Amino acid sequence: MEEPAFNLMTLATQYMFYATFAGMLASAVYMLMERNNLTPRYSAVASLCTMVVVIACVNYSFMKNMVGIDGVYESLARFPTQFRYADWVLTTPLILASLVLLTNYPRRGALMTKLMLADLMMIVLGYVGEVSINQAGGGTTTGWVCFLASCACFAFILLTIYTELSHAAADLPMNLRGQFAFLQNFVLIVWMVYPLGYMAPLLGYRGELLALRELIYCIADLTAKGGFGIVAISLAKRLSLLEMQSLQATRA
Repeated sequence: MEEPAFNLMTLATQYMFYATFAGMLASAVYMLMERNNLTPRYSAVASLCTMVVVIACVNYSFMKNMVGIDGVYESLARFPTQFRYADWVLTTPLILASLVLLTNYPRRGALMTKLMLADLMMIVLGYVGEVSINQAGGGTTTGWVCFLASCACFAFILLTIYTELSHAAADLPMNLRGQFAFLQNFVLIVWMVYPLGYMAPLLGYRGELLALRELIYCIADLTAKGGFGIVAISLAKRLSLLEMQSLQATRA
């Protein structure tokens, strides 16, 4: 029997699972340490961001052991991408919630609920569609319908954070609005990786391109979770400082 072929792209992808696990773990430690530097109002942001990277860290601890480190595509192909959806359905709503907590939006609970419901629909539809694609070995009607419906949910999320949250962020000091806008753009740019990756099996691509997809997914996950959390906590620290200065001025 012919031995499976070694592939450098596959090996890089396999090791990236390990690197992402380590990055999530380091991010969790950093965020826990920074939480003590925030006021009670903004410490919730650090708590949510820490939960995101801890969930991802646990998930990657399993995934890295499933893909192997032999550089053989057949080992990577045995990895069920549904594992990623189990991660996303838990972490992405928390990311959106932390974004809301950084603003002075008057009805935070209602806005969080709206964003989380749209996000859950986006992830569940993506999961249903990708299962259909994987079972059929290529594009299906269910796959395309779920893809378009999931994209519509994503568009709704973007519309909400760029309209309602932007209005709420207008109350932030001028020098901090740019940092908040950067977090909004984080969601737009980094999250765009996932629908693009979804299209690879939808269009029937296999082999090395799917290995590349998993590599990009790992990088996007680390950026969207660890990177987002670090920037969000940085903004929360600056807002906490302003809150403490305002409190001291009031007491004086």
